[in-house]
Amino acid sequence: MSKKPQERAAEMPDKEGAARKDWLTFIKGMVALMLTALLVIIVTMLFAKSLFVSNASDEKITGRLTAPPNVTTIMMTTTSATTTKATTTRDANYDPYEEKKQNQQEELLASGATHMKVKSAVYLRSAPNSTSESKIYTTIPAAAEVTAFSITNYNWIYVEYNGIKGYAYGDFFEGDRPTAVS
Repeated sequence: MSKKPQERAAEMPDKEGAARKDWLTFIKGMVALMLTALLVIIVTMLFAKSLFVSNASDEKITGRLTAPPNVTTIMMTTTSATTTKATTTRDANYDPYEEKKQNQQEELLASGATHMKVKSAVYLRSAPNSTSESKIYTTIPAAAEVTAFSITNYNWIYVEYNGIKGYAYGDFFEGDRPTAVS
């Protein structure tokens, strides 16, 4: 007896359903592969800095060494010019920068700068005013000696105290005022 077409279709294997299942399996595999690759990339990026970048701060030495001005070099030569000997001696307490600093101070004093004494503590500032934009470098204590270079902005004096240069108000000083005006 013959079967109806609907019954025959139900008995036949579902080719579309099988193809759909195969396709879904393929998609799931590809998603898993992509997620694995993404995870590998993320882990590599997290550790790349420690693997490939060096944090070592190697000091680089540049320039050349020169002898300070007080180094004495003695050259000894013989008449046959076969032997040359150089001997270098240096005073252990010598500071080449101190000599340069003294020379600069002498030049400044010759150009009108003076030495002044502080009557009472005063701020050493970055600008000749007492506004908030004028940074306070330090406080010069009473009885301290300073080098005064010039007068500016009426009564502000440009001074140097302990190697720091800046402006201080002139009413806090006694002694000869500098002759230079800026």
